[in-house]
Amino acid sequence: MKKLVFSLAAAMAATAVAAQTPPEFGVVLRPGGIDAAAGRGFVDVTLTVPQVDVAAGAPLLTLPVVIANTDTVANTLTGLKVTDALGAVPVTAKDDPVAIAYSRHWLAGRAVKGDVTVTYRAPVDNTPPKRGSGPPYSLRTEGGGVSGVGNTFILLPEGGKPHRVALSWDLSGLGAGATAMSSLGDGDVKLAAGPVERLHRTLFMAGPMRRVPAQVKPTGFSAAWLGDPPFDPRPLMGWAANLHGWMSGFFQDPEAPPYRVILRYNPINAGGGAALTNSFLLTWGETAKDPEGLKGTLAHEMIHTWTASGLGGQWYGEGIAVHYQALLPMRAGMLTPAQYLDDINDTARRYYTNALNDTPDSEIAARFWEDTRIRTLPYDRGAMYFAVLDGKIRRASGGRRSLDDLIREMVRRRRAGESVPESGWVDLLAKDLGEDGRRVHADMLAGRLMLPESGDFGPCFARTTGKFRRFDLGFEPKSLVGDVKTIRGLVAGSEAAKAGLRDGDVVTYSVAMDSVQGDPTRTLTLRVTRGGETFPITYLPRGETVDAWQWERVAGVPDGRCAG
Repeated sequence: MKKLVFSLAAAMAATAVAAQTPPEFGVVLRPGGIDAAAGRGFVDVTLTVPQVDVAAGAPLLTLPVVIANTDTVANTLTGLKVTDALGAVPVTAKDDPVAIAYSRHWLAGRAVKGDVTVTYRAPVDNTPPKRGSGPPYSLRTEGGGVSGVGNTFILLPEGGKPHRVALSWDLSGLGAGATAMSSLGDGDVKLAAGPVERLHRTLFMAGPMRRVPAQVKPTGFSAAWLGDPPFDPRPLMGWAANLHGWMSGFFQDPEAPPYRVILRYNPINAGGGAALTNSFLLTWGETAKDPEGLKGTLAHEMIHTWTASGLGGQWYGEGIAVHYQALLPMRAGMLTPAQYLDDINDTARRYYTNALNDTPDSEIAARFWEDTRIRTLPYDRGAMYFAVLDGKIRRASGGRRSLDDLIREMVRRRRAGESVPESGWVDLLAKDLGEDGRRVHADMLAGRLMLPESGDFGPCFARTTGKFRRFDLGFEPKSLVGDVKTIRGLVAGSEAAKAGLRDGDVVTYSVAMDSVQGDPTRTLTLRVTRGGETFPITYLPRGETVDAWQWERVAGVPDGRCAG
């Protein structure tokens, strides 16, 4: 009897644990139909959504329609079928109000209770996006394979309940030699309980991939790409692997975390990318074929692996990444002081010539995609803010402490699962700088100019000035937002007007305005449609000449002292 009681108790305990274990959300991806010449294909998606309990008319599934100025497959997916134990579940689509980013919700046509299966086909299309510049999230084919980010093609159950996740691949449609990987791991992956939204922060790639290293380990650095870029990615990825190992030590990681880089072609924002969970999507293109020019992007996005935080706005995450993107590689001996100086001056030139650099931080989110000068501001102003703080902390401590100490403490808290609100960051500043730290932070948020002292970038560099023409499109920047881009607010006498652009012209373009803004010599080509004819107009998008702060190399100081 005693044994029976023990067994019954054990069974009850096991039942209780099972009842508390979140159910498993299943995702099966089957890419296929790759037409290299047309740049098209598809990914067939099968979802198994467990333990659904949804009333008739309630939201069942969701996917963004537009995210970060990027279209998803919400409007182009085909063959959507939803079934449960009773058979087909009719669904109707309902969209949020149209905005820079908004979502679609599929509403259940009847009550649904139990497990649900969802199937649909997500199209792959290499046609350059009509919306213009945005993160390279969309599904794309090259080299006989496919890649993309989950936020553009994986429907998720509504409600935000935690789930375990089972990701599976069916590669039969890609032929022999195809393999698959994601931010989550190689091939099929099972994840412990957590939010299903993590699939929207996940990179996916399948096909005849090239890999570095050839044998990928579960932790540490690895890279993958499809096809043949116009340069050999292996030396660049070896450089990135070494930097990742060095950064792991700098940020005091107990072991090198997994970090995966996917390299692919980008027709719009070549050289840019997107940071996601333990991974980064790096792009090359017609204006970004030099692997040396991609090192800064790799370093910048790699830094996010450690410095991601829950602080509001982008001044922290992007600002600190810009601050460190050339500094840490220089300290590691992987960039020269001259390359670091170039990086400082590129950021300084874009910030100090920006006619909107006094925009308060509170206004940036709402205007982020309507004007490149707003979009770059948290990066550039944030970087100068951190340089100011670094100089102040070093002087206040007599060189015993630096910004590094505060950032490492933020990393430690995140690693320990602690929440650090903005007030917590400001309290850290106050410990080193008192009220001056709080004042600098408030000034940054208010849009006041962040100007480092002459020696704040180290003993090798001194502050000076240069003359540059401001970035100026010559028309209302919001003209370039949306599927149809119609020129409005043309400025008489501007370079755009001189080149022949007119109000009412419908235009397209295939470059990232952020990079055009940052290069004072780079021209902009717009494909103009007017009166039934389409033709190019090229001009230099610059306006008045202004003085801007720069830094120069101090003679006589050896390179070995430049790292600070």
